[in-house]
Amino acid sequence: MQKNLDFDNYLFKDRVDASEKLLEVLPKEMLKGEDWLLLALSKGGALISSIIAKKLELNFDLFIVEPIFAPKNDECEVAMVSESKDIVMHEALINSFDISEEYIYEEANKIYKKDIETLINIYRYSLPLPDIKGRSILFVDEGIESGLRSICAIKSVLNMDIKKVSIAVPMLDKTIFHELDMKVDSIYTYKKVENFIRTDYYYEEYDKIKSKKFEFLLKYSANFLPNKKGEANEP
Repeated sequence: MQKNLDFDNYLFKDRVDASEKLLEVLPKEMLKGEDWLLLALSKGGALISSIIAKKLELNFDLFIVEPIFAPKNDECEVAMVSESKDIVMHEALINSFDISEEYIYEEANKIYKKDIETLINIYRYSLPLPDIKGRSILFVDEGIESGLRSICAIKSVLNMDIKKVSIAVPMLDKTIFHELDMKVDSIYTYKKVENFIRTDYYYEEYDKIKSKKFEFLLKYSANFLPNKKGEANEP
């Protein structure tokens, strides 16, 4: 993606570069020794997860969280719903737009049936999320802006009686860092950004990952847990 920026303003050349920089700040021996499971929160997060998982000889999977938009505004995210049907709302926006909780729950139900179930079928071969009770989870994404997606994911796995939960992300908004830091064991990041703009701003190359390319990435990743069908539902 071309952007009118000087190269000096970029934090990363591309997602591979971001993965390598993120690896520099991760507690590699701890993650390997405790057999952490990486859960990607986006396509870009999955690409980064695949690189980290291969380097550390860990497994990764997807954790699907989809946005709920304001009525008649498909750019304003007012809530998130996860594949475990947990919902997190942006209270300030919901109150500002006078959106009812009934609308949020109705939209969440539609999105789950239309989008989340479809994504699970396509990308995880219709397999459920593995049993993560008692496990340590590392959520991975390519950038965190509002933090709503991460908060929804955290809420979801905390309801699954996990051992630990942390976040690994190349960069995120400094204010959001402090908000999330109170909800997880650790946040591993290369850069906390003041006045965060948006994720793609900090990558020199930030192409949209197309569905077919993403399917190929998952299918041929030896560390993608659903590829290990015998292990897919083991803790």
